[in-house]
Amino acid sequence: MTPLEYCHRVLAEAGTQLAATLPPGRAGRLLALSRVGDMMAPIGDSVPAVRPGWNLALRVCLEREDDEDSEPPADSTALAAWAERFFADCDQIALAQLALAQCELGRLQLQQRGPRTFVAWPTSRRLSPEQRERADFDWWSAHTARHSVPQLAALLAERPEMRPLLGHTGPLFSDGAGPVMSDPSVERYYRRLGQVHVARFACQHSYPADAAIGGETLGRYAEILALLIGWLLCEHDRRAADGGPVPSPWNEPTVISALAEAFNADQLVIGRALQHFILDRDNTAYHSALPGRGAPPLIRLRAGQVIPSAVGLLSEPLIFLARELRRRHAEEYHNNARLREDVFRQDLYRLVSDKRFVVSPRSVQLRRSGKPRTDIDALVFDRKMGALGVFELKAQDPFAGSVEERQRQRDNFFHANRQVSAILEWVQRSGPDDLVLRFDERTARRFHVQKVYVFVLGRYLAHFSGGPEPDRRAAWGSWPQVLQIVEDGSLNSGRRDPLGTLFARLRDPSSAGSNADRRTIMVGDFRLQIFPSFAAVRAEEDRAVPP
Repeated sequence: MTPLEYCHRVLAEAGTQLAATLPPGRAGRLLALSRVGDMMAPIGDSVPAVRPGWNLALRVCLEREDDEDSEPPADSTALAAWAERFFADCDQIALAQLALAQCELGRLQLQQRGPRTFVAWPTSRRLSPEQRERADFDWWSAHTARHSVPQLAALLAERPEMRPLLGHTGPLFSDGAGPVMSDPSVERYYRRLGQVHVARFACQHSYPADAAIGGETLGRYAEILALLIGWLLCEHDRRAADGGPVPSPWNEPTVISALAEAFNADQLVIGRALQHFILDRDNTAYHSALPGRGAPPLIRLRAGQVIPSAVGLLSEPLIFLARELRRRHAEEYHNNARLREDVFRQDLYRLVSDKRFVVSPRSVQLRRSGKPRTDIDALVFDRKMGALGVFELKAQDPFAGSVEERQRQRDNFFHANRQVSAILEWVQRSGPDDLVLRFDERTARRFHVQKVYVFVLGRYLAHFSGGPEPDRRAAWGSWPQVLQIVEDGSLNSGRRDPLGTLFARLRDPSSAGSNADRRTIMVGDFRLQIFPSFAAVRAEEDRAVPP
């Protein structure tokens, strides 16, 4: 048995032992876990972090089938203490699983040092693709959230004025019918608060608002999410004032009725749309493949009842939604993927909105002998410098849930090598001025292209290990990398050659980051130490040897 196989066996045993610690009563367990998890999600202006073991903890609880209607232990303090310990164990198992996935991909070298003691170190000093993707995404999330700070701060300043009015609200989604909020000013306030929070999640998917998947548009899903967030924040304020526990279960038919009334929509349609925000036994294995990412907005407690999760609603709800849409409606999700290219293109063009730049309104198709050769997703011409930026845009999904999914992403991304070759061959044969002519005849008559820069941009990731080498005639990078370059003024209209600067910065290997991760993962008596290098492993072992 290899060290990697042995580690997987130990983690499987640990998972079995963890499941054996579950107290009776699924509903009680889930409520306890939700309340402990939501303690990590401050209800304020910050985006809460998702614990690595959050999705795993929910999966272990949901997949146990023998006690759906059992009564939970009467001692709520003991149940809360169990939830804390359970979470800590799930966190360690999830971190170990992430490390072993890196070992499988060859990015960590694993060696055994004792019966249940292992060490690992990276095979490269550069960040792994997963580390770079997570770092880029976290930066982009913070960058997007900063744009909402003034509007959110203004709404939070009004919050104390709303709290005295909460005594006039009806029961919030308790069993049976009844108004959600009887005071219109309260309803409007919390709805706006939810909408501001949703605006902070814009980087979590790349479909246009009018893209329809699963019976509703992405815009309608966002509106549903805004109401769910607003209602959660309202309940938090109201129940914090009277000392009640948060979260408390919501009656699902009442939630559906309130949503249908808010949108003047059919309850059956809204009910189907709401299912895409709910984690239950059927989809928990799928979503638990992303440790620390895409926590569920709602959790199925029992038939007709859900728990709103502050962690899920206020961190990455649109990642959960996008993955659930893909799980339920794979063909429809895939067929709509082409719409993401235009969103990506418009985001790019907002960075070059100065009048010195001319852009193509749509993709440009190149032909040879009357047959399509390739197409160019976006073109930006700098009239001042005579520089033409040619962009291939790859609008993939973030955070692959498996090794196979990541390999498919890699293969699709490196298909751009063929596109780069085809574009440069076409430019050499036909001349770059003809590209400008294809989208702006007036500019093509007055200006000539002096330099062509080719870019390949991935929406979330652009750096993979394995597979073909990227064509070095192009600059390859992720969209968050571009935004970081733009933030320091590199694309300002006052720059001499903004496109050339972007090209050079994306090709600079010093921007790749350094792999300096060091941590210890403990699962029972299993110990995995991850070092930043093999030299660090040797140094640690030398210190452990007595003189």
